Amino acid sequence: MRILSLMTSVCLAIATISHSETRTLSIATGSYAPFTGQDLPGEGIVNQSVRNIAKNAGFEISFDYMPWKRTLEATRRGMYDATSYWYYSEMREPHFIHVGPVMREREVFFTIADSDVPNWNSLEDLSGLRIGVVPGYTYTPQLWEMGESGRLTLSEATSDEANLRKLLAGRIDVYPMSETAGWHLISELFSESEQARLRVLDTPLVISGGYLLVSRSKPDAEAVAQALQIAVDAAEIQLSN
Repeated sequence: MRILSLMTSVCLAIATISHSETRTLSIATGSYAPFTGQDLPGEGIVNQSVRNIAKNAGFEISFDYMPWKRTLEATRRGMYDATSYWYYSEMREPHFIHVGPVMREREVFFTIADSDVPNWNSLEDLSGLRIGVVPGYTYTPQLWEMGESGRLTLSEATSDEANLRKLLAGRIDVYPMSETAGWHLISELFSESEQARLRVLDTPLVISGGYLLVSRSKPDAEAVAQALQIAVDAAEIQLSN
C-alpha cells in the first residue's frame, strides 16, 4: 500500500510540472569510475541509478560531462537542471535541493600494507600522520577544521591518482577515498605488486550518501525534486521488501 501511495504522489508531483511532452532533465556530471563516466557501462553505477529513478518519475535524462567544479557552478547558475552526484553539504542548500540518496558508500583511509599505521577511533588518533587530500572534496567538516587548526597535517594534491602515487612513494601516510572507487582506480593504474602494497583501515571516515543536486534557479525545481525524491523513496521500499 505504501508503494502505491508513493507512486500516486509521483503522478501528482509530475502533474504540477507544465510540459506538453516528456520532460528531459539536463544533468551536469563528471567522471569518477565506477560511479560516473561517459565510457562506463550505463554511464556508471550512480548515473545508471539516476537514469532509472528519473524514468520512474516520468523524466528523460541528458548527461553533460565536464570537470567537477564546473558542474557545480554551471548548475548553480541554472544552466542545468541538476548535477550528479555529490555528498550532502548544508552549505549547498541555498542553491540546490538534495535528492536521494541515490547511492551509499564507505569512505576509508588507504595506507601502505606493511606500515605501522594503526586503526583509529577518532581523528585525533591520526595526528602526526601526513593525510593526503584534494582541495574541494567533501570528506568531513571535522577533517577540514582539524587541518585548518593544525591538529591534523593535510597534504594537498590535485587528484586521487596524485595522492595514491604520493602514498606509494612514501610522501603521505594515509589517503581518504571511496573504498569502491579507490580499489577500482588502483586496479586501473598500478601493477599487481603495487596493488599488493596497499590496504585500507577498518574504520570508515564516513559512510556517505550520494545525492542528485537540483538547481533552485529553475522555476520548477521544487516540483522536479519532489517527483524524483518520491521515486527514490519508492525504490528503497522495494529493495527492502
